[in-house]
Amino acid sequence: MSEGWTWKGTGAPWMLGTSHGMWAVFELRPGGRAELRYAPFDEQGRLLVAPLTIGEFASAGDARFAADAYEAEEPPALPDDLADTLFPGGGEVEILAPGGCAFLLSLSEEAVTLSHPEGDVRIEWARLNQPRTSGDGPEYARPPGHEEPAELDLAIMLRLVNLLTAQ
Repeated sequence: MSEGWTWKGTGAPWMLGTSHGMWAVFELRPGGRAELRYAPFDEQGRLLVAPLTIGEFASAGDARFAADAYEAEEPPALPDDLADTLFPGGGEVEILAPGGCAFLLSLSEEAVTLSHPEGDVRIEWARLNQPRTSGDGPEYARPPGHEEPAELDLAIMLRLVNLLTAQ
């Protein structure tokens, strides 16, 4: 994980400033679910809007991992066979993690979602909302440099599965 994360205290415990914007991780419950937010800087280095939610994760560590993947010099890549399964149009695929634990990876127009089936119930582990395709204001922005955010979001979810099962 990036060394640049700073603890800001209650309300916005984790912040990561980059050359293009600000990442923030807001814990919804201490030690539990966390929102990942992002806001771009303008040409003068000021935030255009307060960081807007782009996803929700099972923990603040998972949310920071996702932001770090966006900022990596070489972000994770989506395997071709999985890309062929989910593009175009979306869908759902079961991912068997090392050790046999099953996860469901879903792509829709609204989000990329990683869930874990427990009996008849699905527990949402992580979600990255898909960028809106209309509008040109900062509320539609994702960090620059990624032509296809859905592919990166799916690759991030696959890496999370590997991290979760390695623990």
